[in-house]
Amino acid sequence: MSFLPSILLAFFALASMSCGTAQAATALNAKSPLGMNLSGVSYYSSELPLLNIFQTAANWITHSSTWDTGEEKYLNLDSNGWPMSLTAVKNPSPQQFTTVGVILFRLNATANGYYPAGRYVVLYDGQGALSYGFDASVVSRVAGRDVINVAAPSSQGIDLRITATDPNHTGNYVRNIRVVKAEYENALDTAQIFNPAFLDLIKNFRVLRFMDWLATNGSTLSAWADRPLPTNAFWGTTNGVPLEVAVSLANATSADAWLNIPHLADDNYITQMAALVHAQLASAQKVYVEFSNEVWNGAFQQYHYAASQGQALWPTKPGGGGGFEWNRSWYGMRVAQTCDIWKSVWGADKNRVICVLAAQAANAYTASASLTCPYWSGSPCSSHNLNAIAIAPYFGYQGVPAAWTSQPDGGLNSLFQSFNSQNDPSIPAGGLLGEVSAWAAAFSTVAASYKLPLVAYEGGQSFANGPTDALINLYMAANRDARMGSAYTTYLNQWKANGGQLFMVFNDVGGFSKYGNWGALESIIQTTNPLSAAPPKWQAIQNFIAANACWWPGCEGTIGPPVAAPIPMAPGNLKVQ
Repeated sequence: MSFLPSILLAFFALASMSCGTAQAATALNAKSPLGMNLSGVSYYSSELPLLNIFQTAANWITHSSTWDTGEEKYLNLDSNGWPMSLTAVKNPSPQQFTTVGVILFRLNATANGYYPAGRYVVLYDGQGALSYGFDASVVSRVAGRDVINVAAPSSQGIDLRITATDPNHTGNYVRNIRVVKAEYENALDTAQIFNPAFLDLIKNFRVLRFMDWLATNGSTLSAWADRPLPTNAFWGTTNGVPLEVAVSLANATSADAWLNIPHLADDNYITQMAALVHAQLASAQKVYVEFSNEVWNGAFQQYHYAASQGQALWPTKPGGGGGFEWNRSWYGMRVAQTCDIWKSVWGADKNRVICVLAAQAANAYTASASLTCPYWSGSPCSSHNLNAIAIAPYFGYQGVPAAWTSQPDGGLNSLFQSFNSQNDPSIPAGGLLGEVSAWAAAFSTVAASYKLPLVAYEGGQSFANGPTDALINLYMAANRDARMGSAYTTYLNQWKANGGQLFMVFNDVGGFSKYGNWGALESIIQTTNPLSAAPPKWQAIQNFIAANACWWPGCEGTIGPPVAAPIPMAPGNLKVQ
């Protein structure tokens, strides 16, 4: 007797979720002037967007008496990444590992706790056994369903391991592991993908940018056949979340989707991506299409790739320092080609595609050099279906003087004074907010000259990488201070006054560290704990949305029913036993 395995049922459930259960656009986000960048899906993210926590993992860890034997590359995995046995394959040395496992909830966010305490249900297909450690202890077991308890969540998280699989050697190995909070087990069984608290968190944002969800920076994806799929064991890998899942989230919140193209993507990848999104995104929604992320930024691999490709195409043209001129013309060309492909694929719906060219906020030449793209025979690139120029007008990127930390309040008063005045030679004239306001005003003029709107692909405060612990602590304290909320209000009002349109905040949830205090929330728990006050950045963002309906022509989202669009099954993934 044949049957559909539950991994396949879950896949079809995802297809129905993509549009069928989405909410029509409402006043919650239809007139919102703000969008939101989402944090990358990972086992260490405090965003917690998924009901099935297991999907946030990135890879298997091979265990013996030592924590990690480093034998992951020798695992006998099926096409979706599930271990078919605990026996190594193609291992030139004697096998060491006896179990394989993952870490879940390894968070550094401490605001109001690490992650929700209580009981979790672990579901799986196949025959075998699982074990649990660190924060988790076993409550009960039956075949295919374990219940574990987390009494005191900590930074350790949950250690989950497969200790036995396919004991009868019939091919019925442990697979399709799902870990869900006990109260959400029924929701998971009825095709829901996303944590209800997360959906509530992002409900007021008109656009969701999936740059980090799609693992855009340094992506190695080039061929469509290699993209991550919803049936894969893990969604927290270096290849990012499956595109189908990103579209499903946009549909579930009636938000427009801002999607980033991998910089190595060939034309077929771009074409197939456009076709998939056209088939699955609800008809009331738009898609913002951006080629890679910050290709102007020499800190990223995509910058150097663009420069090398430009050099290969135009070796007799001046490259500029670091290949900057090659980079700008090649990037402009690839944006133009991407826009042309997407508009062609979407046909009569092409007006729902918003093609974006991104540039450095402090340097308008990064935009004009790509808009004109003089090295390309198809120039100017601005004539190829381009719809918007985007910048990231961060404030505070240059930091503040370390000497301020010796002040009685640790430097907080001086830091907030620097937002509006030059209270130290290292602070720009007009203060940190005045500097970015001038950038926006200048870029609005540039955009207008091309008859294009100015939007922000990212933005917010950017205090990070303090060279001393005292500075790191100052930046964290400032981001928790009520005055930071006031600064965000001023900042967003300046953006509006300077002619900016859609503003994509960076980002929704993320724990604070020396590497930055990017999250408007440090943890999703901050919105679910009734004893905690709304953090200042988050509250200011919500207040701005409530006080400002979007102010540019045609900005209001269409209110209408979603369109059901099944996710196509990739060849070779359909298994009937």
